[in-house]
Amino acid sequence: MKYDLPLSNTLYLKNLKSYLKLADDNLATFKQQNKEFTQRLVREEAQTDWLDEGSHLNNIEWLFLNSIYVTLYASFEHFLFKVASTLEHQTGINIKLIDIAGEGILAKYTRYLYLVGGIASASRELAIWGRMKHYQNVRNLLAHNGGMMQDKSTKQIEQHKDFQFLKSEDVIMAGGFGHIRIRNTKILQSFASDTALLTNQILKEFNFKYSSKE
Repeated sequence: MKYDLPLSNTLYLKNLKSYLKLADDNLATFKQQNKEFTQRLVREEAQTDWLDEGSHLNNIEWLFLNSIYVTLYASFEHFLFKVASTLEHQTGINIKLIDIAGEGILAKYTRYLYLVGGIASASRELAIWGRMKHYQNVRNLLAHNGGMMQDKSTKQIEQHKDFQFLKSEDVIMAGGFGHIRIRNTKILQSFASDTALLTNQILKEFNFKYSSKE
C-alpha cells in the first residue's frame, strides 16, 4: 500500500489522544461505581450477588486498561506499516518488506526503514528503542501469555527483564506469576509520549529524504 507524500502522523496522534481520553473517562466511571458499591455495603443495602459485583468492580479497571494498552501498541505498529509500505513503493527501492526478517512485526518494520530506507531514527541501537523493546514485551505478554510474566511462581519476579520497567511505570505485577495489571494511565501516557516523539523523528527524516524525489 502506498500513501501520498509527505506522510503525516496527525491521525495517529489524534487516535492516541482519543484512546487516552477513553481511558480517563472510564476510570472515572469505574471509581464512581466502586464508591457507590462501597456505600451500599456500609449501609447493608447490597444485593445478594454483592460478591460477584465486588469482584467485577475490582477487576474491570485493569482489564479495560490492559486492552487500551494493546490497542495503543497496535496503532503504533500500523503507523510503522504505513511508513514502511510507502518506502517499498519508492523509486530505487528493490528490497521488499517481505524479504526482511525480524523478531516481531515492530522489529521487521524498523529494520526495513533503517537498513533499506536509511532512516537513522529507526535504528534499534537508539536509547528510545530500548524502552520500545519493553513496551513490546509487555504487549506480547498481554496478548499471548494471559498477562503472566512467568510460567513458574518459584522464580524471583524481580529478576524478570521487564520488572524494573513495569515498576517504574507503576504497573502492578500480581502474585508469584507476575500477572500484569495496569491500574492507572501512567504507562499509557508514557507510550503515547515516546511514540509521538518517534513518529515525529521518523517522518521528519522520511519526508525530507523521499518527498523531494517526487
